[in-house]
Amino acid sequence: MISVYQNKADNNVTIRDYEAMKRYIKLIQWGRRNPVQFIELVLGITLLDYQKWLISEMWTKEYVVLACSRNAGKTFLLGLFLMARNLLFPKLQTRIISENWVTCNDSFRKLEDIATNNIKTIVTTNTVFIDELERTKSDSDGFTHDAKAGNRCKLLNGSEITAVAGSSRSARGKRSNVNVYDEAGFISADTYDVTEPYMSQTSEFKLGGYFDAEVYPVDIPNIRLYVGSASDTDSYFYKKYKEGTKRMLAGDDKYFVADLSCEIPMHPTVNGKPTAPLLSQSEIDRKMRENEIAANREYYNIFDHFNLEDAVVTRTDIFQNTENVAPVISWGGRKHKYIIAFDPASKVDNAPVLIMDVFQDQTKQICGRCVYMENLVVTYGDGSKRPMKVEEQVQRLRELMYEYNGRDKVVPYENITLLIDAGIGGQSSAIGQLLAKDWVDENGVKHPGVYDENNEYSVLWAEPYRKSCIAGCLKMVEPSKYRNAMFEAAKLLVPQGGIKFPPSCPKYDTLVYDDGTEKKLNKQELNALIQMDLMKEEIISMVRIKTPATGRITYQLPPEKRNKMHDDRNYVFVMCCWEIKNMRDNDEYGDGIALDYSVMFDTEKKKENQKNNNWLNVANASKNSKRPQSPFSGKSPFVK
Repeated sequence: MISVYQNKADNNVTIRDYEAMKRYIKLIQWGRRNPVQFIELVLGITLLDYQKWLISEMWTKEYVVLACSRNAGKTFLLGLFLMARNLLFPKLQTRIISENWVTCNDSFRKLEDIATNNIKTIVTTNTVFIDELERTKSDSDGFTHDAKAGNRCKLLNGSEITAVAGSSRSARGKRSNVNVYDEAGFISADTYDVTEPYMSQTSEFKLGGYFDAEVYPVDIPNIRLYVGSASDTDSYFYKKYKEGTKRMLAGDDKYFVADLSCEIPMHPTVNGKPTAPLLSQSEIDRKMRENEIAANREYYNIFDHFNLEDAVVTRTDIFQNTENVAPVISWGGRKHKYIIAFDPASKVDNAPVLIMDVFQDQTKQICGRCVYMENLVVTYGDGSKRPMKVEEQVQRLRELMYEYNGRDKVVPYENITLLIDAGIGGQSSAIGQLLAKDWVDENGVKHPGVYDENNEYSVLWAEPYRKSCIAGCLKMVEPSKYRNAMFEAAKLLVPQGGIKFPPSCPKYDTLVYDDGTEKKLNKQELNALIQMDLMKEEIISMVRIKTPATGRITYQLPPEKRNKMHDDRNYVFVMCCWEIKNMRDNDEYGDGIALDYSVMFDTEKKKENQKNNNWLNVANASKNSKRPQSPFSGKSPFVK
């Protein structure tokens, strides 16, 4: 589709050509003035009333911020908006931007599914958009998928849509007329700094041998779309949301901000008449029971508020250190060593177990990667959840130790370090006594127990089993003694990139890697990702609190969240961070040769002593020593 401005400029279009294209020109100009009707009548898709309002308001703005509830259809809306925009305006460069392949691919796939009529809830056979695509091959539909170069499609009018995924380094040096930030709350500030300059050149700038600025109309402005559910007040998305709201309320017609809570997709209308909801109240209630903080953020657009000065870890820190990998449910090989952290519970609390893989980064620094989490609780018939019996918790803990150590392929417990909260509330004494005993697995194979040689009680518990019980892998951690040190270790390591996190649990049971390949997750892997998602929420909620009267510093949940959230998953996480910090200090896994500084100091001491001795020898020369005779002593040979 092209635009023709009759013969007021030399555009190589004859009157006959113009007459042949006149009806298409009128259609294009009508579509530009009426984007909602163009989508419904030309693309054949019926819009909900709130979708019509959003598209009409977004169409002529330069800065658009949409804070949308889950299941509000924001990705579908973006797909329709981009299809209409690129059909009606030639030579547009559109970029769908994200830091990870999954989000980018989902946004582009949604556009592709709309064009190919592959959406179950949309009944249509319209092929207008796909008929306008360039095809490089006879068997191609016009959509190109490439994990490195990005997914893309190009229209016959020169417009192009590209999905750009990857770090800020790989996304430099491009130009764009439309920037789309899907899930904008979870994109780092560095990526925004690199991609927003794509649009630094104004759309009104044009040059040409036959170009006359007085003839051609002003082009449609470049547009930046920030779309996603609420995140936290530290995010770049929130800053845009806040700034855009102020500008829009002040009357700036370049800005448009919309806040779509779950109430809108729960009560949609078409042409003023109620229709089937996109979201059910039962789903929201279920999410509220699982994680109230996350549900308020994702369904009611309530941004998490943190005091950044007192926060232990921010959401941005976690997002920047997230790796798109699946959970690890068994030993990874001889190069892998694991930390297993367990916070036992006896009555009403959670009993989480976190597995952290210990590795060295490119700078030979010891780091940790969260690979698996399990909550040792039982769901009863009335729906209530309680921790397993102590014996059951210990047996499951033994199984995890056996699995991540390498089963029967290696020396018992040489690849793991077990950390247990030694507080009295979780019956750590009973657990320590049970761990010291030998145990038998499901195959009838007997295995030795473990004890902490630095804990006097653990040593006593292991006395009857001293012949088989193994020391060196169990640490009973006193929370009153090390709690602050644990949180300080997390506050130090996470922003530095010393701790890596898994991705969020996918909406379905398929994890898409950065290279575009897919992995179908089993129930155990999905449950591990859900538990680690809850762990992340607890981590970012923890704050540093200083008591005014005594000056004592503690780390805990803020008062408004103490009755709404647990902190058990967070506690096993900071235990692992504390152990990583200790490993760094001790350089337990370092490959470098330890330096004997005494040799260096002794050498310097000898040199210094030698200097002093030389001076002392001159000053305290013995009487028997002969002084060297001066060549100028005696009678002058020049005097007769």
